[in-house]
Amino acid sequence: YFRSHFVIKPTMFDAFVNTMKKSHIAKQSAKKAVAHAQQNAAKLEQTAQDILTKSGADAKVSCRVKSVDSTASKQIRYLKDFDTYENKRNDVLNIILGSGMREIIGDSYGMRFIYNAEKTKGKDTAKLIYDTMLDYAKNKKDFSVSVIENYFGNGIKPYADNSVMQNFAKLTYKNPRGQICHTTSVNAPKKSGYTRTNTSANIFGVNTEIQGGGKLTTLWGDVEHFLYDVRMGKSPDLSKLTDEQKIIAKSIINDYKALTANNKQHEVFNKEYLSKIWGSLRKSEIKGLDTPELPAFPQGFPDTLRAENIMKLAHV
Repeated sequence: YFRSHFVIKPTMFDAFVNTMKKSHIAKQSAKKAVAHAQQNAAKLEQTAQDILTKSGADAKVSCRVKSVDSTASKQIRYLKDFDTYENKRNDVLNIILGSGMREIIGDSYGMRFIYNAEKTKGKDTAKLIYDTMLDYAKNKKDFSVSVIENYFGNGIKPYADNSVMQNFAKLTYKNPRGQICHTTSVNAPKKSGYTRTNTSANIFGVNTEIQGGGKLTTLWGDVEHFLYDVRMGKSPDLSKLTDEQKIIAKSIINDYKALTANNKQHEVFNKEYLSKIWGSLRKSEIKGLDTPELPAFPQGFPDTLRAENIMKLAHV
């Protein structure tokens, strides 16, 4: 009775959101979420490996428990979007009546499937993985999918085809209060050209982000965040780079910082070059190229900002 007739007044709602948004409080709940993911890490990794094996796909998978800081910053970002009481009232109820913030905040565990080849024995590699995930979501009680987002650039073939997206849209899952909800399945064209799939799943009670992409777009995603950090005014983390890579990274960051200071020039560079990279890498994957074909580099910009130079920052 209590659960179905629980009332939250807008003032309580505001107080709750404002409290949970404070960084030290966000860190506390992030610690709990991450500890919960760590307890289940071995089972989660096994699940990822099982999906890969069962699918037969020519792919590999990597897994990790997310850091407390990234989980906390996700929580804060998420709560900053709590713009209206009506819009997020259900989420707050889920937090209070479920097992706390970890019920709804992003993900404290990540799986990443990287497709080595477009086709596996004549079949679409990505589809083999998605079909296996669909099978798990339908038949395993500890595996549910709440959202799948299929990102792709203009005119670029996404990783998940329409049949995959339609099949995900037919799934249902239980929210923390036991209500039956429909899985959200979204095709999301991106101006930046960003091409991947992101799936939000709940596995053994752990909110898990499952990413999917090819070898080349995955590599670009790993290095493009250096540029993203500069755009966001953050200092990129160079701690994982080799000494040689640090030298390259510093020249890229300095030149890109100077470029972003000039809005007009930056816009041209984005339009003429950066936004085309994702698509050219995706097309290279489809053609089965090991060395990607890249868009023509526009004149008048520093050579440090060529994609092939930025890709030198990838984990060796």
